[in-house]
Amino acid sequence: MRHGLGSEHPLCDRFQLLMLLSFFVVWGIDMLCFFVWGYSNVFVQAITYPLLLAGTAVFVCLSFYLVSKSHKAVLEQVVDPPKLVDSGVYAWVRHPMYLGTLLFCLAFLFISISLVSIGIWITFFIFYDRMATYEEQSLIKILGEPYTTYQKRVSKWLPGVW
Repeated sequence: MRHGLGSEHPLCDRFQLLMLLSFFVVWGIDMLCFFVWGYSNVFVQAITYPLLLAGTAVFVCLSFYLVSKSHKAVLEQVVDPPKLVDSGVYAWVRHPMYLGTLLFCLAFLFISISLVSIGIWITFFIFYDRMATYEEQSLIKILGEPYTTYQKRVSKWLPGVW
């Protein structure tokens, strides 16, 4: 860990990998059941495929944008002493890397809107929210008042929503 970045949740990497694997295994099984046996708990029949694919494309593009821009802003620019990054995607939301990952998974939900996959995605979101809260406490210790002011100014998850 580079000095000044704050601390990640101790189980961050393990839980992210577990949640991603769980999500895609359930999603894959659900798609297999739908296409092979014609059975699934999907609601695809209620929504047209072009609309689903458009939603998928939007969320995939947005997720890659958020992750790449936030990664570049935080990990590729070494600043010592540490400074608050509150420009670019960090001016929209406080956790654009996590939001990008959540949106990537959400894109797959547009392909097969499955109740089980939605449940796993909600669990994934709750995990990310708790992990982000843990990391924010570390950032408050490192950055102090500027970070608490930033928290008041910028939403944790949804741009423009406080």
